[in-house]
Amino acid sequence: MAIDDKEQPQRIGRREVLRVALGAAAGLTAGGVINTSTVAATQGAAATARAAGSASFCKTLKHDASGNVAAAAMDAFEGATASGRIADWERLPVENEIRLVNPLAAYVWDKEPIAAQVIKLPAFPALGSERLAEEALELYWMALLRDVPLWDYERNSLVREAVAELRQTKLNASATPQTLFRLGMPGETEGHWISQFLWMPVPYGAQNQWQQYRVAFRGADFMTRWDEYLKVANGEWPPGIMNHYADLYYLRSGRDVSEYVHWDFCNQAAINAAAILLANPHRPREAWPTSNPYKTSRTMNGFVQFGSGYAQNAMGVVCDLAFKACWQEKWLRHRALRPEEYGALVDRAVRGENTGVHPLIVNSEAVKRVRSKYGSALLPQAYPEGCPPHPAYPSGHATVAGACVTVLKALFDEKRKLRFPLQPTRDGKDWQSFDANLPAPTVGAELNKLATAVAMGRNFAGIHWRSDAWQGLLLGESVATAWLRAEKAKSVEAQQGWLKSFEFTSFAGERVVV
Repeated sequence: MAIDDKEQPQRIGRREVLRVALGAAAGLTAGGVINTSTVAATQGAAATARAAGSASFCKTLKHDASGNVAAAAMDAFEGATASGRIADWERLPVENEIRLVNPLAAYVWDKEPIAAQVIKLPAFPALGSERLAEEALELYWMALLRDVPLWDYERNSLVREAVAELRQTKLNASATPQTLFRLGMPGETEGHWISQFLWMPVPYGAQNQWQQYRVAFRGADFMTRWDEYLKVANGEWPPGIMNHYADLYYLRSGRDVSEYVHWDFCNQAAINAAAILLANPHRPREAWPTSNPYKTSRTMNGFVQFGSGYAQNAMGVVCDLAFKACWQEKWLRHRALRPEEYGALVDRAVRGENTGVHPLIVNSEAVKRVRSKYGSALLPQAYPEGCPPHPAYPSGHATVAGACVTVLKALFDEKRKLRFPLQPTRDGKDWQSFDANLPAPTVGAELNKLATAVAMGRNFAGIHWRSDAWQGLLLGESVATAWLRAEKAKSVEAQQGWLKSFEFTSFAGERVVV
């Protein structure tokens, strides 16, 4: 059933308000998604709950030998966050070369005209909660499985062991090798984990860009020793070196995808997807949905409005808005710790210290395997520098992907089958025809897979949580919906009754009409 963006807020009852405010924190699955059409009814439901102490992000502040930050430094951090004054930020006791990433950007979002229409995220899971321990368990298994080709999950024994343990949790109770590390969006759990938009050639003007990438050495994990962890936590340049294979490869594994989102520019995947969808910009109509009035115009095509130029430009506009919304959530509302910081608490807990983390993760098989392999229970990182120096929740990559993918779903026909899909050969060095036994890739399903790959690729690296990924996608979806609403209102096409609506299928599988 279609959800009319204009009518939905008036139909929302108390139960829905409570579900939006509380449901995602209790179980952030597609079944409990925040519907971006309910923003007006739920805007005040989620209160600010900025983390403190061990639950707070504190990378680049000085840590002692046990990994603790002095109370005075944390007080200064909180004071700067609360005041927003540049002088307070400049006085922080940060002594090393790695600097915090742009906390001042957190204060600009409320000045954007669409900000009032965009959701506020629920509280990040508490440090000692079972929920966060379940998310950490998923990350430890992702680290252990980084080098397994994603299309080999059905036949891999370590994957089966991961599924067996993860199925004992609420978060992954129904996981299978096929659905492992997916988010359950429409079409996303079928066929290959990696999206066609990360495999198909990208049209760049009169040339094609083949999507083969530099990938990291297998087994190249970092921050598994305390001396290495403390250097990075204190903001020093990491001692490790990332080595890459000389050949270029199509993306195959969690490590490959994590390295793609290590070096990509902010909306690279979305810009590439738009180029693939546009294909021949001189004959654009076949790609457009029926909601686009230019699809059936007798005399005109869209370009600056609702055409090829519009689609590519939108990837930059909504990326900027998504980042601003994300940065306010990160710095001002939550300031959640990164998985590497939680991993340090797990290692200390395994050695007998009470660090406040849930016993589920301390006693897990995944942590035992990591400890046996590396000599510590620190969460192995795919990047030498670990996470970037800004808080975890939500993921910037996920928020941008959520915004860009939502706009692409609104501008292109989601049900259309992609022409000439492909898949890599098993060695990743060439491509072959798509497996005819798999479901035919559609625009909507492959865009959802793209959103998953960009968001969960950062999780494969060990730098983000599932909450960061899923709620980031929802925040981006909400930003995009508000932007589409504003675009419709100011367009000549809508003002003269020609553009009736933008329509797309949400990440929750609901039909949204803007």
